[in-house]
Amino acid sequence: MRTIFTLSSLLLVGMLAGQVQIKRTPIPATKASDGAEMYRTYCASCHGIDGKGSGPAAAALNEAMPDLTKLAQANEGPFPSESVMLTLGRIRGSGAHGSQEMPVWGDVFRATGMGADEMVVQLRIYNLMRHLEGMQDPPAMTMVKVKPPSPGRISDIRPSSGADMYAAYCSSCHGMQGLGDGPSASSLKNRPTDLTMLSANNRGAFPAANLNRLMDRDPGTAAHGSKEMPVWGDAFRATGESPALAQLRVHNIVAYVRSIQR
Repeated sequence: MRTIFTLSSLLLVGMLAGQVQIKRTPIPATKASDGAEMYRTYCASCHGIDGKGSGPAAAALNEAMPDLTKLAQANEGPFPSESVMLTLGRIRGSGAHGSQEMPVWGDVFRATGMGADEMVVQLRIYNLMRHLEGMQDPPAMTMVKVKPPSPGRISDIRPSSGADMYAAYCSSCHGMQGLGDGPSASSLKNRPTDLTMLSANNRGAFPAANLNRLMDRDPGTAAHGSKEMPVWGDAFRATGESPALAQLRVHNIVAYVRSIQR
């Protein structure tokens, strides 16, 4: 088994030449059914026990930790359950959890063998999400009920609904209104694009073809923004969906983005 070292297992041991010296230890095992235990073990060292971003390892990071208790507030009330699970790495290889300093927990769980199968990994992500949902201050307007997803599936979001897919896959970074102010935006190195201004910034013409290429040009070759952003065509195909269905998803997300232009 390959040993994975993460910032969540940091032990700060002093200062030398102005730099924090770090000892890394293997990621410890936790119960997949206990979201609170997983949060304490994997997240609290950076985000703090209270989720406000003031954990003991936070000072060693290049960027300030986001306040995880404000995700619902940033989403105008409801807790963004689907977006949070996607950010945590619900889909193999496609998570975008902050910067390179932050692990994508789904991939970490898979790499360390924490679970007999993919369903256990999905259960870990689901229960960690529910713990974060319970930490919201003020409480989430609507405690959205999300069932643990089927193994290997991106979600049960309809490929025919660009709006539903946007809310599930894109809003955590780009925001529900597409303004680039999603609940995960503050943890990214570069501010997400304001998707409502794509036409205005392209002399009034919506760049549909370019956006399609960015999201899914050819299998494995698209370049969606930075390393922090998933290539959605590849992500959809990785779940076992057919190329035609993956293209339909991308097409309808692009159509929805067209509809929110200012």
